[in-house]
Amino acid sequence: MDDLNFNVDDIINDVNAKIKSAEKNEADEESVEAEPIADTENSSEDCEQADNTDEKPQETPEAIDDKPEPILAFHEDKSEEDNSEEDEDKEPEKPEKQEKKSKSSKKKKKKRKKSKVNNSVFGGIILVIVILTVSLVLAVGGISIGMEYYGIGKTDEDIRFNIPAGSTNSEIADILVNEGVIKNKKLFMLALKFEKPAAIYPGDITLQPSSGYSEIIEKLSQMRESYKTVSITFTEGENLLDIAKKLEDNEVCTADDFLFEFNKNQGFDFENDVDDNGDMFYRMEGYFYPDTYEFYVNDSAGNVTKKLREQFEKKYETVKAKIKNSGMSLNEVMTLASIVQLEAASEDEMPKVASVFLNRLDDPDTYPMLQSDTTTNYIKNVIKTEADNTASIEHYTECYDTYKCKGLPAGPICNPGMAAINAVLEPKKTDYYYFCNNLKTGETFYAKTLDEHEENLVKAGLAKKK
Repeated sequence: MDDLNFNVDDIINDVNAKIKSAEKNEADEESVEAEPIADTENSSEDCEQADNTDEKPQETPEAIDDKPEPILAFHEDKSEEDNSEEDEDKEPEKPEKQEKKSKSSKKKKKKRKKSKVNNSVFGGIILVIVILTVSLVLAVGGISIGMEYYGIGKTDEDIRFNIPAGSTNSEIADILVNEGVIKNKKLFMLALKFEKPAAIYPGDITLQPSSGYSEIIEKLSQMRESYKTVSITFTEGENLLDIAKKLEDNEVCTADDFLFEFNKNQGFDFENDVDDNGDMFYRMEGYFYPDTYEFYVNDSAGNVTKKLREQFEKKYETVKAKIKNSGMSLNEVMTLASIVQLEAASEDEMPKVASVFLNRLDDPDTYPMLQSDTTTNYIKNVIKTEADNTASIEHYTECYDTYKCKGLPAGPICNPGMAAINAVLEPKKTDYYYFCNNLKTGETFYAKTLDEHEENLVKAGLAKKK
Protein backbone atom coordinates (compact mmCIF):
# COMPACT_ATOMS: atom_id res chain seq x y z
CA MET A 1 0.00 0.00 0.00
CA ASP A 2 3.00 2.26 0.47
CA ASP A 3 3.34 2.29 -3.30
CA LEU A 4 -0.20 3.67 -3.69
CA ASN A 5 0.02 7.32 -2.68
CA PHE A 6 -3.43 8.85 -2.99
CA ASN A 7 -5.86 11.03 -1.02
CA VAL A 8 -9.59 10.57 -1.55
CA ASP A 9 -10.45 13.94 0.02
CA ASP A 10 -8.17 15.70 -2.48
CA ILE A 11 -9.95 13.99 -5.38
CA ILE A 12 -13.42 14.96 -4.10
CA ASN A 13 -12.40 18.55 -3.32
CA ASP A 14 -10.93 18.92 -6.78
CA VAL A 15 -14.12 17.66 -8.41
CA ASN A 16 -16.34 19.90 -6.24
CA ALA A 17 -14.27 22.89 -7.28
CA LYS A 18 -14.77 21.97 -10.94
CA ILE A 19 -18.55 21.62 -10.42
CA LYS A 20 -18.79 25.01 -8.68
CA SER A 21 -16.76 26.60 -11.45
CA ALA A 22 -19.08 25.09 -14.08
CA GLU A 23 -22.20 26.27 -12.20
CA LYS A 24 -20.77 29.79 -11.91
CA ASN A 25 -20.11 29.87 -15.65
CA GLU A 26 -23.70 28.70 -16.33
CA ALA A 27 -25.07 31.36 -13.97
CA ASP A 28 -23.05 34.05 -15.72
CA GLU A 29 -24.44 32.89 -19.06
CA GLU A 30 -28.04 33.06 -17.72
CA SER A 31 -27.59 36.60 -16.43
CA VAL A 32 -26.19 37.72 -19.75
CA GLU A 33 -29.02 36.06 -21.67
CA ALA A 34 -31.70 37.35 -19.30
CA GLU A 35 -30.83 41.03 -19.69
CA PRO A 36 -32.16 41.55 -23.23
CA ILE A 37 -35.38 39.71 -22.30
CA ALA A 38 -35.84 42.04 -19.38
CA ASP A 39 -35.30 45.06 -21.66
CA THR A 40 -37.92 43.77 -24.08
CA GLU A 41 -40.47 43.43 -21.29
CA ASN A 42 -39.73 46.87 -19.96
CA SER A 43 -40.09 48.45 -23.40
CA SER A 44 -43.43 46.68 -23.85
CA GLU A 45 -44.61 47.93 -20.50
CA ASP A 46 -43.47 51.46 -21.39
CA CYS A 47 -45.54 51.32 -24.57
CA GLU A 48 -48.56 50.12 -22.62
CA GLN A 49 -48.21 52.89 -20.13
CA ALA A 50 -48.01 55.41 -22.96
CA ASP A 51 -51.22 54.02 -24.53
CA ASN A 52 -53.04 53.86 -21.23
CA THR A 53 -52.28 57.51 -20.54
CA ASP A 54 -54.86 58.56 -23.08
CA GLU A 55 -57.51 56.06 -22.08
CA LYS A 56 -57.41 56.06 -18.30
CA PRO A 57 -56.03 58.23 -15.51
CA GLN A 58 -52.88 56.82 -13.85
CA GLU A 59 -53.59 54.83 -10.71
CA THR A 60 -51.63 55.32 -7.54
CA PRO A 61 -49.37 52.30 -6.98
CA GLU A 62 -49.89 50.25 -3.86
CA ALA A 63 -47.33 50.38 -1.07
CA ILE A 64 -44.55 47.81 -1.45
CA ASP A 65 -43.46 45.84 1.55
CA ASP A 66 -39.70 46.40 2.08
CA LYS A 67 -39.30 43.22 4.21
CA PRO A 68 -37.04 40.70 2.30
CA GLU A 69 -38.51 37.29 1.58
CA PRO A 70 -36.59 34.04 2.16
CA ILE A 71 -34.84 32.55 -0.90
CA LEU A 72 -36.84 29.53 -2.01
CA ALA A 73 -35.53 26.54 -3.84
CA PHE A 74 -38.09 26.97 -6.62
CA HIS A 75 -38.09 30.81 -6.92
CA GLU A 76 -39.24 30.68 -10.56
CA ASP A 77 -42.58 29.14 -9.59
CA LYS A 78 -43.05 31.80 -6.88
CA SER A 79 -42.42 34.65 -9.32
CA GLU A 80 -45.02 33.15 -11.69
CA GLU A 81 -47.62 33.13 -8.91
CA ASP A 82 -46.80 36.72 -7.97
CA ASN A 83 -47.04 37.82 -11.56
CA SER A 84 -50.41 36.12 -11.98
CA GLU A 85 -51.79 37.91 -8.91
CA GLU A 86 -50.54 41.27 -10.17
CA ASP A 87 -51.98 40.57 -13.63
CA GLU A 88 -55.47 40.20 -12.13
CA ASP A 89 -55.43 43.88 -11.11
CA LYS A 90 -54.05 45.06 -14.42
CA GLU A 91 -55.93 45.57 -17.61
CA PRO A 92 -55.50 42.87 -20.21
CA GLU A 93 -52.76 43.63 -22.61
CA LYS A 94 -53.15 43.74 -26.33
CA PRO A 95 -53.02 40.32 -28.02
CA GLU A 96 -49.82 41.10 -29.94
CA LYS A 97 -48.00 42.29 -26.82
CA GLN A 98 -49.24 39.33 -24.77
CA GLU A 99 -48.07 36.89 -27.44
CA LYS A 100 -44.65 38.60 -27.66
CA LYS A 101 -44.22 38.62 -23.92
CA SER A 102 -45.38 34.99 -23.65
CA LYS A 103 -42.86 33.87 -26.28
CA SER A 104 -39.98 35.71 -24.61
CA SER A 105 -40.99 34.31 -21.22
CA LYS A 106 -41.16 30.77 -22.62
CA LYS A 107 -37.78 31.24 -24.26
CA LYS A 108 -36.32 32.34 -20.96
CA LYS A 109 -37.82 29.33 -19.15
CA LYS A 110 -36.51 26.93 -21.76
CA LYS A 111 -33.03 28.32 -21.46
CA ARG A 112 -33.08 28.08 -17.72
CA LYS A 113 -34.49 24.56 -17.84
CA LYS A 114 -31.79 23.50 -20.29
CA SER A 115 -29.10 24.97 -18.05
CA LYS A 116 -30.42 22.97 -15.09
CA VAL A 117 -30.42 19.76 -17.11
CA ASN A 118 -26.82 20.37 -18.25
CA ASN A 119 -25.65 21.03 -14.70
CA SER A 120 -27.40 17.90 -13.48
CA VAL A 121 -25.88 15.70 -16.16
CA PHE A 122 -22.41 17.19 -15.72
CA GLY A 123 -22.53 16.77 -11.95
CA GLY A 124 -23.76 13.19 -12.31
CA ILE A 125 -20.93 12.27 -14.65
CA ILE A 126 -18.35 13.79 -12.32
CA LEU A 127 -19.86 11.97 -9.34
CA VAL A 128 -19.71 8.65 -11.18
CA ILE A 129 -16.08 9.28 -12.12
CA VAL A 130 -15.21 10.08 -8.50
CA ILE A 131 -16.94 6.95 -7.22
CA LEU A 132 -15.28 4.71 -9.81
CA THR A 133 -11.84 6.25 -9.23
CA VAL A 134 -12.02 5.95 -5.46
CA SER A 135 -13.41 2.42 -5.69
CA LEU A 136 -10.64 1.35 -8.09
CA VAL A 137 -7.87 2.84 -5.94
CA LEU A 138 -9.28 1.30 -2.78
CA ALA A 139 -9.72 -2.06 -4.50
CA VAL A 140 -6.15 -2.13 -5.82
CA GLY A 141 -4.81 -0.93 -2.49
CA GLY A 142 -6.82 -3.54 -0.64
CA ILE A 143 -5.55 -6.33 -2.86
CA SER A 144 -1.93 -5.16 -2.43
CA ILE A 145 -2.29 -5.01 1.35
CA GLY A 146 -3.88 -8.46 1.44
CA MET A 147 -1.12 -10.00 -0.69
CA GLU A 148 1.56 -8.37 1.46
CA TYR A 149 -0.07 -9.48 4.72
CA TYR A 150 -0.46 -13.11 3.63
CA GLY A 151 2.89 -13.27 1.81
CA ILE A 152 1.29 -14.02 -1.56
CA GLY A 153 3.69 -13.80 -4.49
CA LYS A 154 6.74 -13.40 -2.24
CA THR A 155 9.86 -15.55 -2.12
CA ASP A 156 10.12 -18.57 0.18
CA GLU A 157 13.89 -18.17 0.49
CA ASP A 158 15.30 -18.45 4.03
CA ILE A 159 16.53 -15.11 5.36
CA ARG A 160 18.71 -15.46 8.44
CA PHE A 161 19.54 -12.47 10.62
CA ASN A 162 19.92 -11.26 14.20
CA ILE A 163 17.60 -9.17 16.36
CA PRO A 164 19.70 -7.26 18.93
CA ALA A 165 18.69 -7.40 22.57
CA GLY A 166 16.64 -4.40 23.69
CA SER A 167 15.21 -3.69 20.24
CA THR A 168 11.84 -1.91 20.19
CA ASN A 169 8.93 -3.07 18.03
CA SER A 170 9.62 -0.21 15.63
CA GLU A 171 13.30 -1.13 15.37
CA ILE A 172 12.41 -4.79 14.77
CA ALA A 173 10.03 -3.71 12.00
CA ASP A 174 12.87 -1.68 10.42
CA ILE A 175 15.14 -4.74 10.56
CA LEU A 176 12.48 -6.86 8.85
CA VAL A 177 12.10 -4.27 6.08
CA ASN A 178 15.88 -3.94 5.59
CA GLU A 179 16.31 -7.71 5.45
CA GLY A 180 13.57 -7.99 2.84
CA VAL A 181 11.21 -10.06 5.00
CA ILE A 182 8.40 -7.47 4.85
CA LYS A 183 7.73 -4.34 2.81
CA ASN A 184 5.14 -2.42 4.84
CA LYS A 185 6.28 -1.29 8.28
CA LYS A 186 2.94 0.38 9.17
CA LEU A 187 1.02 -2.76 8.28
CA PHE A 188 3.35 -4.85 10.43
CA MET A 189 2.96 -2.51 13.41
CA LEU A 190 -0.82 -2.76 13.00
CA ALA A 191 -0.56 -6.55 12.83
CA LEU A 192 1.43 -6.53 16.08
CA LYS A 193 -1.39 -4.66 17.83
CA PHE A 194 -3.92 -7.11 16.45
CA GLU A 195 -1.93 -10.29 17.21
CA LYS A 196 -0.75 -9.04 20.64
CA PRO A 197 2.20 -11.45 21.15
CA ALA A 198 3.24 -11.95 24.76
CA ALA A 199 6.84 -11.06 23.88
CA ILE A 200 9.27 -10.78 20.99
CA TYR A 201 12.63 -12.36 21.69
CA PRO A 202 16.01 -11.14 20.44
CA GLY A 203 18.65 -13.36 18.84
CA ASP A 204 19.19 -15.19 15.58
CA ILE A 205 16.19 -16.10 13.47
CA THR A 206 15.35 -17.49 10.04
CA LEU A 207 12.23 -16.19 8.27
CA GLN A 208 10.62 -16.51 4.85
CA PRO A 209 8.83 -13.52 3.26
CA SER A 210 6.14 -15.89 1.96
CA SER A 211 5.13 -16.87 5.51
CA GLY A 212 2.84 -13.88 5.99
CA TYR A 213 2.72 -11.45 8.89
CA SER A 214 0.89 -13.69 11.37
CA GLU A 215 3.40 -16.53 11.05
CA ILE A 216 6.33 -14.09 11.19
CA ILE A 217 5.01 -12.60 14.43
CA GLU A 218 4.47 -16.10 15.84
CA LYS A 219 8.10 -17.06 15.11
CA LEU A 220 9.35 -13.80 16.62
CA SER A 221 7.49 -14.60 19.82
CA GLN A 222 9.26 -17.95 20.28
CA MET A 223 12.45 -18.57 22.25
CA ARG A 224 15.40 -19.39 20.00
CA GLU A 225 18.94 -20.70 20.30
CA SER A 226 21.76 -18.65 18.81
CA TYR A 227 23.14 -19.89 15.51
CA LYS A 228 26.78 -20.80 15.09
CA THR A 229 28.81 -18.13 13.29
CA VAL A 230 32.23 -17.95 11.69
CA SER A 231 34.49 -14.98 10.96
CA ILE A 232 36.41 -14.99 7.67
CA THR A 233 38.98 -12.49 6.41
CA PHE A 234 39.32 -11.99 2.66
CA THR A 235 42.48 -10.28 1.42
CA GLU A 236 42.84 -7.90 -1.51
CA GLY A 237 43.55 -9.68 -4.77
CA GLU A 238 41.54 -12.84 -4.19
CA ASN A 239 39.35 -13.91 -7.10
CA LEU A 240 35.79 -15.21 -6.82
CA LEU A 241 36.88 -18.83 -7.14
CA ASP A 242 39.24 -18.39 -4.16
CA ILE A 243 36.45 -16.73 -2.16
CA ALA A 244 33.91 -19.44 -3.02
CA LYS A 245 36.28 -22.19 -1.87
CA LYS A 246 37.02 -20.33 1.38
CA LEU A 247 33.28 -20.04 2.14
CA GLU A 248 32.78 -23.74 1.48
CA ASP A 249 35.78 -24.71 3.62
CA ASN A 250 34.26 -22.74 6.53
CA GLU A 251 30.86 -24.44 6.02
CA VAL A 252 29.06 -21.20 5.22
CA CYS A 253 27.65 -22.35 1.87
CA THR A 254 28.77 -24.41 -1.10
CA ALA A 255 31.18 -22.89 -3.63
CA ASP A 256 28.85 -23.59 -6.56
CA ASP A 257 25.86 -21.98 -4.84
CA PHE A 258 27.90 -18.90 -4.00
CA LEU A 259 29.23 -18.45 -7.55
CA PHE A 260 25.73 -18.84 -8.95
CA GLU A 261 24.12 -16.33 -6.57
CA PHE A 262 26.96 -13.81 -6.57
CA ASN A 263 26.97 -13.48 -10.35
CA LYS A 264 23.24 -12.67 -10.42
CA ASN A 265 21.71 -9.22 -10.00
CA GLN A 266 20.52 -8.65 -6.44
CA GLY A 267 18.76 -5.30 -6.97
CA PHE A 268 21.54 -3.02 -5.71
CA ASP A 269 22.00 0.39 -7.34
CA PHE A 270 25.64 -0.04 -8.33
CA GLU A 271 24.74 -3.12 -10.40
CA ASN A 272 23.16 -0.79 -12.96
CA ASP A 273 26.62 0.71 -13.58
CA VAL A 274 28.30 -2.66 -14.21
CA ASP A 275 29.05 -2.89 -17.92
CA ASP A 276 28.24 -6.43 -19.00
CA ASN A 277 30.11 -6.71 -22.30
CA GLY A 278 29.27 -10.40 -22.67
CA ASP A 279 32.93 -11.50 -22.59
CA MET A 280 33.53 -11.49 -18.82
CA PHE A 281 34.18 -14.94 -17.38
CA TYR A 282 32.51 -14.08 -14.04
CA ARG A 283 30.19 -11.13 -14.48
CA MET A 284 30.65 -9.85 -10.92
CA GLU A 285 34.37 -10.58 -10.56
CA GLY A 286 35.93 -7.49 -8.98
CA TYR A 287 32.77 -6.42 -7.14
CA PHE A 288 33.53 -8.20 -3.88
CA TYR A 289 35.06 -5.86 -1.33
CA PRO A 290 37.88 -7.57 0.62
CA ASP A 291 37.23 -7.35 4.35
CA THR A 292 36.52 -9.43 7.45
CA TYR A 293 32.97 -10.78 7.57
CA GLU A 294 30.97 -12.81 10.05
CA PHE A 295 28.67 -15.42 8.55
CA TYR A 296 26.20 -17.96 9.87
CA VAL A 297 27.29 -21.55 9.43
CA ASN A 298 25.12 -23.42 6.90
CA ASP A 299 23.62 -20.18 5.64
CA SER A 300 22.13 -19.64 2.19
CA ALA A 301 24.25 -18.25 -0.65
CA GLY A 302 21.60 -15.57 -1.11
CA ASN A 303 22.11 -14.26 2.42
CA VAL A 304 25.88 -14.31 2.01
CA THR A 305 25.69 -12.43 -1.30
CA LYS A 306 23.40 -9.79 0.17
CA LYS A 307 25.83 -9.09 3.02
CA LEU A 308 28.73 -8.76 0.58
CA ARG A 309 26.77 -6.52 -1.83
CA GLU A 310 25.81 -4.14 0.98
CA GLN A 311 29.46 -3.68 1.93
CA PHE A 312 30.60 -3.10 -1.65
CA GLU A 313 27.85 -0.55 -2.28
CA LYS A 314 28.94 1.43 0.81
CA LYS A 315 32.51 1.58 -0.49
CA TYR A 316 31.37 2.34 -4.03
CA GLU A 317 29.47 5.42 -2.86
CA THR A 318 32.73 6.92 -1.55
CA VAL A 319 34.37 6.84 -5.01
CA LYS A 320 31.34 7.10 -7.29
CA ALA A 321 31.92 10.78 -8.09
CA LYS A 322 35.62 10.18 -8.83
CA ILE A 323 34.77 7.36 -11.24
CA LYS A 324 32.30 9.59 -13.05
CA ASN A 325 34.92 12.34 -13.42
CA SER A 326 37.64 9.93 -14.54
CA GLY A 327 36.16 9.42 -17.99
CA MET A 328 36.25 5.65 -17.49
CA SER A 329 33.38 3.27 -16.88
CA LEU A 330 33.02 1.38 -13.61
CA ASN A 331 34.09 -1.83 -15.34
CA GLU A 332 37.23 -0.18 -16.76
CA VAL A 333 38.19 1.23 -13.35
CA MET A 334 37.69 -2.08 -11.56
CA THR A 335 39.50 -4.03 -14.29
CA LEU A 336 42.58 -1.80 -14.18
CA ALA A 337 42.47 -1.68 -10.37
CA SER A 338 42.48 -5.49 -10.27
CA ILE A 339 45.66 -5.53 -12.41
CA VAL A 340 47.31 -2.83 -10.28
CA GLN A 341 46.35 -4.77 -7.14
CA LEU A 342 48.30 -7.83 -8.30
CA GLU A 343 51.17 -6.03 -10.08
CA ALA A 344 52.19 -3.47 -7.44
CA ALA A 345 54.73 -4.54 -4.83
CA SER A 346 53.07 -2.31 -2.20
CA GLU A 347 50.29 0.22 -1.78
CA ASP A 348 52.82 3.04 -2.03
CA GLU A 349 53.80 1.89 -5.51
CA MET A 350 50.22 1.57 -6.78
CA PRO A 351 49.83 5.17 -8.11
CA LYS A 352 53.04 4.80 -10.20
CA VAL A 353 52.10 1.35 -11.46
CA ALA A 354 48.66 2.69 -12.42
CA SER A 355 50.34 5.54 -14.34
CA VAL A 356 52.32 3.04 -16.44
CA PHE A 357 49.18 1.24 -17.62
CA LEU A 358 47.25 4.50 -18.13
CA ASN A 359 50.12 5.90 -20.22
CA ARG A 360 49.97 2.80 -22.41
CA LEU A 361 46.20 3.06 -22.78
CA ASP A 362 46.60 6.71 -23.81
CA ASP A 363 49.05 5.73 -26.58
CA PRO A 364 47.50 2.61 -28.17
CA ASP A 365 49.36 3.04 -31.46
CA THR A 366 52.74 2.64 -29.78
CA TYR A 367 51.63 0.36 -26.94
CA PRO A 368 48.56 -1.55 -28.12
CA MET A 369 48.88 -4.25 -25.43
CA LEU A 370 49.28 -3.91 -21.65
CA GLN A 371 51.41 -7.11 -21.36
CA SER A 372 50.56 -7.96 -17.75
CA ASP A 373 51.52 -11.41 -16.43
CA THR A 374 48.66 -11.26 -13.94
CA THR A 375 46.09 -11.79 -16.69
CA THR A 376 47.97 -14.88 -17.86
CA ASN A 377 47.78 -16.27 -14.33
CA TYR A 378 43.99 -15.68 -14.24
CA ILE A 379 43.58 -17.68 -17.43
CA LYS A 380 45.64 -20.54 -15.98
CA ASN A 381 44.14 -20.64 -12.47
CA VAL A 382 40.50 -19.73 -13.14
CA ILE A 383 39.41 -19.92 -16.76
CA LYS A 384 41.14 -23.17 -17.67
CA THR A 385 39.93 -24.91 -14.50
CA GLU A 386 36.33 -23.67 -14.58
CA ALA A 387 35.45 -23.29 -18.29
CA ASP A 388 33.04 -25.88 -19.67
CA ASN A 389 34.87 -26.80 -22.85
CA THR A 390 37.83 -26.07 -25.10
CA ALA A 391 35.92 -23.53 -27.17
CA SER A 392 35.13 -21.50 -24.05
CA ILE A 393 38.75 -21.64 -22.92
CA GLU A 394 39.95 -20.34 -26.28
CA HIS A 395 37.33 -17.57 -26.34
CA TYR A 396 38.05 -16.27 -22.84
CA THR A 397 41.81 -16.59 -23.34
CA GLU A 398 41.56 -14.18 -26.26
CA CYS A 399 39.48 -11.80 -24.10
CA TYR A 400 41.79 -11.84 -21.06
CA ASP A 401 45.36 -12.37 -22.31
CA THR A 402 46.90 -8.87 -22.39
CA TYR A 403 49.75 -10.21 -24.55
CA LYS A 404 47.16 -10.91 -27.27
CA CYS A 405 44.18 -8.58 -26.76
CA LYS A 406 44.41 -4.82 -27.21
CA GLY A 407 43.89 -2.57 -24.21
CA LEU A 408 42.15 -3.80 -21.08
CA PRO A 409 40.96 -7.39 -20.68
CA ALA A 410 37.22 -8.13 -20.74
CA GLY A 411 36.82 -7.75 -16.97
CA PRO A 412 38.55 -7.70 -13.57
CA ILE A 413 40.88 -10.59 -12.71
CA CYS A 414 40.55 -10.29 -8.93
CA ASN A 415 38.81 -8.22 -6.25
CA PRO A 416 40.89 -5.10 -5.52
CA GLY A 417 40.99 -3.04 -2.36
CA MET A 418 40.37 0.68 -2.00
CA ALA A 419 44.08 1.58 -2.36
CA ALA A 420 44.23 0.08 -5.85
CA ILE A 421 40.95 1.71 -6.87
CA ASN A 422 42.12 5.13 -5.71
CA ALA A 423 45.48 4.62 -7.45
CA VAL A 424 43.64 4.27 -10.78
CA LEU A 425 41.47 7.30 -10.04
CA GLU A 426 44.37 9.43 -8.75
CA PRO A 427 47.55 8.13 -10.44
CA LYS A 428 50.98 9.71 -10.35
CA LYS A 429 51.88 11.91 -13.30
CA THR A 430 54.76 10.06 -14.98
CA ASP A 431 56.14 9.31 -18.44
CA TYR A 432 56.89 5.67 -17.63
CA TYR A 433 55.78 2.86 -19.93
CA TYR A 434 57.53 -0.08 -18.23
CA PHE A 435 58.12 -1.38 -14.71
CA CYS A 436 59.32 -4.54 -12.97
CA ASN A 437 59.64 -5.76 -9.37
CA ASN A 438 62.42 -7.47 -7.51
CA LEU A 439 60.55 -10.44 -6.11
CA LYS A 440 62.97 -10.85 -3.17
CA THR A 441 63.31 -7.24 -2.02
CA GLY A 442 60.04 -5.84 -3.32
CA GLU A 443 61.81 -2.95 -5.04
CA THR A 444 60.13 -1.57 -8.17
CA PHE A 445 62.03 -0.26 -11.22
CA TYR A 446 60.41 2.07 -13.78
CA ALA A 447 61.50 2.87 -17.34
CA LYS A 448 60.56 5.17 -20.20
CA THR A 449 62.02 3.03 -22.98
CA LEU A 450 62.40 -0.67 -23.74
CA ASP A 451 66.21 -0.46 -23.41
CA GLU A 452 65.91 0.99 -19.91
CA HIS A 453 63.38 -1.69 -19.04
CA GLU A 454 65.71 -4.50 -20.12
CA GLU A 455 68.43 -3.07 -17.89
CA ASN A 456 65.95 -2.94 -14.99
CA LEU A 457 65.07 -6.60 -15.51
CA VAL A 458 68.70 -7.46 -14.83
CA LYS A 459 68.73 -5.24 -11.71
CA ALA A 460 65.58 -6.94 -10.42
CA GLY A 461 67.07 -10.40 -10.94
CA LEU A 462 64.52 -11.27 -13.57
CA ALA A 463 66.98 -11.56 -16.47
CA LYS A 464 70.67 -12.24 -17.07
CA LYS A 465 73.00 -9.57 -18.33
CA LYS A 466 73.62 -9.85 -22.04
